[in-house]
Amino acid sequence: MKNLIIALFITAGLLACSDTGSKLEQKQKELTEKKKTFSKLKDEIHKLENEIAELDTTKEDLGIAVQIDTIAPKEFMNPVVFQGLVESDKNVLINPEVPSTVTAIHVREGQRVYKGQLLVSLDGRAAASQIAELEARLKLAKANYDKQKRLWDQNIGSEIQYLQAKTNYEALQKSLMAAQVQLGKFDLRSPISGTVDEVMAKVGQLVGSIGSQGVMRVVNLQDVEIKANISERYIENIGKGQSVEVFYPSLNLTTKEKISAVGSVIDANNRTYTIIIEPSHKSSMLKPNLLAMITASDYVKEDAITVPTRLIRNDGKGDYVLTVNEDLTVQKTFVEIEEQFATETVISSGLEPGTMLITEGYNSVIQGDLVKIITSK
Repeated sequence: MKNLIIALFITAGLLACSDTGSKLEQKQKELTEKKKTFSKLKDEIHKLENEIAELDTTKEDLGIAVQIDTIAPKEFMNPVVFQGLVESDKNVLINPEVPSTVTAIHVREGQRVYKGQLLVSLDGRAAASQIAELEARLKLAKANYDKQKRLWDQNIGSEIQYLQAKTNYEALQKSLMAAQVQLGKFDLRSPISGTVDEVMAKVGQLVGSIGSQGVMRVVNLQDVEIKANISERYIENIGKGQSVEVFYPSLNLTTKEKISAVGSVIDANNRTYTIIIEPSHKSSMLKPNLLAMITASDYVKEDAITVPTRLIRNDGKGDYVLTVNEDLTVQKTFVEIEEQFATETVISSGLEPGTMLITEGYNSVIQGDLVKIITSK
C-alpha cells in the first residue's frame, strides 16, 4: 500500500512538471510573437511620424525665418577696377613753324589723308620774293666766279679776287637753299596717314603766333591704345597677357581685352606702373582721351568655396559661419580662411558642397535655434 502511494505522488509530480514545461514554452512563443508585432508597430509608428513631420507645418512655423544659400564650388576672381585713357601716338596737331596768314585749306574734317599730303597753304610771298632775289644774285655771282676761275687757271689775275668770287658764290647757294627750305614751311603737309579730326583755322587767319591753338589735328584711330597707371602692389598679380574687361562709360560699351604690355619702370612719385591695352574693338568712336574703366583680377582660383565676407564671425576660438542642419537647427561651423576680400572670402576648409549657409537672418539666430527657410522675393 505504501508503495502505491509513492507511485501516485511520482506520477502526479511528473504530470505537474510536464504541464509547467508546456506552459513555459507557450509563453515564450507568445512573447516572441508579441516582440515581432511590437517591432512592426514601431517601424509603422516611425514611418507615420516622418510622414506627419513632412505634412505638419506647425513645427516650421515656430522657427525663425532665414534665407540660405547652398555651398557649391565655382571659379572665383577678385575684381579690381582701374581708370585708363584712350591714347594715340598718331595724334598730331598741325602748327606752322613761322607766323603767317592762311591762304587755302585743302582738306575738310573727317577726310582721310595720307602722309605728305598738302593740308594748308600759308602766305609765303615774302619768302618767294627773297628766293627770286637770291636766284638773281646767284646767277651774277656764278658768272663772276666762272670768269675769275678761268683767269686763275691761266695764271691771270689775283688769287684774292678768285677766292672772293668763289666764297660769294657758295654763300649765295647756301642762302638760296635755306630760303627754299623756309618757303616749304608755308605748305603744311600731314606727317602721318590718318583722318582730319578738326580744322581750327580759317582762310585769312594769322596762325603760328605765340598762343596759337594750331591749324588742324590729324589722328589715326587704328593705332589707339589704352593706358592706365596702377599701384605697384598689383605688380605680381596683374601683368602682360591677362584678360580684362574694358568699359567705356561715354559709349556704354564693354569689351573683353588682354593686357598687351606692362611698363618697366615704377613712378617714384605715385608708386604706380603702366599697363597698355591694344583694343581689339576698332571703332572710330575710340578717340584720344576717352575714359576707359578697366576691370582686372588680382586673385583667381578654380573650384573655390566662397562665402560673403559679411557672414564671417569670430568668437575668440576661430572664424565661423552659421549653417542649417537637416533638422532645421542652426549650427556654428568653424572655417579656415584662405583669402579674404572686401565682399567675398575664400574658404580652405570647414565647408562642404551642399552645406546650407545662412545668408539672411543670421543676426537673429544662435546655435541650436530652430529655423524655417524662406526664399527671397
